[in-house]
Amino acid sequence: MAGFGKQLSCILSSMLLLFCGGMHIGWSIMHFNMSGNKWAVGISVDEFRFAILSFFTGCGFIILIVAATKQLLPTRIWLVISAFFFIINGVFFTAMPTYYAATVATRIIAGFGHGICHVVSIIYVGEIASRNYRGKLVAILVSSIIGGIALFTVLSMVTTNPIYIVEPNMHANRAIGIVILSLSTFALVPAWFLVIESPLHTLTTSGNETEARSNLIKLRGLSMETPSLMDEFEDMKTLASESESLSPFFLSQGNFPPFQLVLLVKLANLLFFNYSMNTAKMSLMSLMFTLTLFSHNWAPSLLMLSKFAGSVLAILLIDLLPRRFMYGISSTFTGAFMLALGIVLATADTIQTWIPPFLYLVAEVFNTFGMLPVSEIMLSEAFPPKKRALSVSSILICEYVGHMVVYIIYFNVPSTLTNTYIKTLVFSGVILLKCIIAVLTIPDTRNKYPREAVHMYMHKKK
Repeated sequence: MAGFGKQLSCILSSMLLLFCGGMHIGWSIMHFNMSGNKWAVGISVDEFRFAILSFFTGCGFIILIVAATKQLLPTRIWLVISAFFFIINGVFFTAMPTYYAATVATRIIAGFGHGICHVVSIIYVGEIASRNYRGKLVAILVSSIIGGIALFTVLSMVTTNPIYIVEPNMHANRAIGIVILSLSTFALVPAWFLVIESPLHTLTTSGNETEARSNLIKLRGLSMETPSLMDEFEDMKTLASESESLSPFFLSQGNFPPFQLVLLVKLANLLFFNYSMNTAKMSLMSLMFTLTLFSHNWAPSLLMLSKFAGSVLAILLIDLLPRRFMYGISSTFTGAFMLALGIVLATADTIQTWIPPFLYLVAEVFNTFGMLPVSEIMLSEAFPPKKRALSVSSILICEYVGHMVVYIIYFNVPSTLTNTYIKTLVFSGVILLKCIIAVLTIPDTRNKYPREAVHMYMHKKK
């Protein structure tokens, strides 16, 4: 475990900020009931929809800026900027939870914070992590986002339930504003004092080998150089020098195969993730999951807590199997349970009510077990340093724009049980197809130095 604690402390700020971003994703997932929110009274449906989409709008906009300027600032400064945006959001959510304009504006600002942190943290982990801990550290970041989603679903139930809160109820915006303000303010401390700059970033920006070597020693929790550490440093130096000869354009000089693969996997994941957020969560869970407490439906909370449990399981198991098998197993079981769910929905009137939600919850656990963390790991390690910021940013922009597109489609397609049945069969087929793609194409980059991993994605021999 040498160096793991040090590397974990370096991403502590990222974990806190991505947790805050997860809460905003949860805000979008829950689709606040308009009649239960003071700020929603008197606004149009289109305005309400934009309040949901505004967070992803902020993410996409700021990622464009990060793509062009990532190399200009050190990691700690980017994280401080991210925390600053979340602090603004926390203040306004706490002070003006029922003011529609403030809600929309500061959700866009929260999108700025999440977009910055997502891009910077994924790149950072790929550059600082020991080869045997890279998967675990990325899985921890993924689990942080899902943990934020899960917490919001619980808060939204508790704060709107008079059984728990004496009237007048605390508005859910204020509840998450208090949490985000606290976490983002605290995130400034580890961002400034605990983040150790990536040696690869130092080598590709200033070329200062002494500083880069010193940072690598700190990241590995050592007091002096060792033969294995020097081998790793030489690998980084070679990767940095190779990167200097490459065009920064993300589709040039061997970058297209990894870009194509990661984008394909990301967009395939997007289909299931948005399905779970919209069709299944809103239609299936509401219609068929009758587990309630004091007249409130806790199905969404149980759903997201199940996802969080799956993400924690992924942290423990992510490096036990090759990446392709981890992703393939996750896709196979997720697709199989979703296919079974689609078939079950055809006979919804004649089956026991616990069967559909059980099938869906199991599918969610397997989805979070492999499909989500592996795609993020691929983002962190697939690209050479000079192309990394633009490649990662481009893929994440596609992902967040995809979220918006699927939300818009969801808003305009009736969520009947028949539609749910048909869409479930379609999505399960997509997931099973992904399994074939994964097993055939995803390289096993466990225990590989950064340069080795990049070359495996580029289909080059070492």
